[in-house]
Amino acid sequence: MITSGKSRGESQIHLVATIEGNEIFYYSGHRISPENFIKEKVILSNSAVYIQQAKKNTFNKAGVSASVINARLKELDNAALSVFEKHYKGREFEIFSKEDFKKYLREELGEQKESDNEKAIINQNLPFFDIYELYISDKNGKVSKERMKHLKSDKNKLTAYSSYLKHELNEHNFDPMHYKNYLKKDEGLSENTAVCLLKRLRAFFNHAKKKKYISSNPFSEIDFAEEIGREAYDEPVCMSREELAQLYNTKFENKEFELTKDMFCLQAAFGCRVGDFLRLTVNNLQNNQVVYYPQKTTGGNDVLKKIIVPVSERAKEIINKYKKDRRRDELLMPFLNSSDYNENIKAVFRIAGLDRVIVQYDRDEKKEKFFKLYELASSHLARKTFIDILCQAGEPLHVVASMSGHSEKSKAFDRYRRRPEQLQKTAVARSMD
Repeated sequence: MITSGKSRGESQIHLVATIEGNEIFYYSGHRISPENFIKEKVILSNSAVYIQQAKKNTFNKAGVSASVINARLKELDNAALSVFEKHYKGREFEIFSKEDFKKYLREELGEQKESDNEKAIINQNLPFFDIYELYISDKNGKVSKERMKHLKSDKNKLTAYSSYLKHELNEHNFDPMHYKNYLKKDEGLSENTAVCLLKRLRAFFNHAKKKKYISSNPFSEIDFAEEIGREAYDEPVCMSREELAQLYNTKFENKEFELTKDMFCLQAAFGCRVGDFLRLTVNNLQNNQVVYYPQKTTGGNDVLKKIIVPVSERAKEIINKYKKDRRRDELLMPFLNSSDYNENIKAVFRIAGLDRVIVQYDRDEKKEKFFKLYELASSHLARKTFIDILCQAGEPLHVVASMSGHSEKSKAFDRYRRRPEQLQKTAVARSMD
């Protein structure tokens, strides 16, 4: 049992159950002051036991005694264990439903209909960040790991914003436009990143309003596209086949730079995201193909999509180069964490002379800006290069999408399929020269 938050005064007490990696909150129907709630670990029979209960001889503001609260907590504890034994222990893989778990729990408690206690939560003024924690808990297992990281990062930024304003946030005093300006000026976010963050925040407020945790939604008063804006992306920055070959053929005396170069070229041969690439092992190589399930699309209700990419000759050379230092079940490439990998990429590009000028548009300053390719290089460039080279070569789009893990209708993939660079060169050469 844990309290639902650290607000001033009393907090709600919830049963927190973790089933198959999914965390579920179930309101006990009682509130208590945090100082009157015990959370400690004790050793009994050489085993750690966590005691979470109301302190003896205390009462909450409603006049409910600790003994009554603790009896309810014990009842919930026993019911949750019974539900686990009946419905989840030893079962084969199935889609997990939090609502099903709560339904089973209500049946075990003899509270088949939504209890008055759970209804009561709707009408109580929960602190803003308690509501956000409940939102994160509800989304756990329903969205990708990457989206969960975004949600938690968004909460940290909201916490910093609340400190900046020097008052607690709520649905009445939250101004989306002021927050966007804060994100850009004080947090240094780009226009696109700020718009994406506010889209996620709009989803949070919609959820809170639907659950009746709040009575009004600050986003309902504005035209999002008109006032907040839309995401706008430049044409993807990609390498040509010649530039990728130039990088591969460059030799580095620095062993870490040589490893970084090989890692980038191998990632560009597979087209996977850096998180998937860094976890690939020898076991992901099957019948001269790399086979994996992308982490970004294995959360929640997403359809599990197996990615299969044939291993090119260049990829074989790189894999075999590190073969002697690897056991059967080890990582495909020597370990290098993502931050060091990305930092090194810019250096190896610069040394390899990859300094083509890239023209981009700055939405804030409303003018073009010029960059060298090595200044924009990152691990994601490897993935973009894989997709673009195949698309520019005229390979069937559904084949490219099957290897990159994109939906053919996704906005990200659409930006690659519509790059007319090769067609432009052919058209000018045919008609103008």
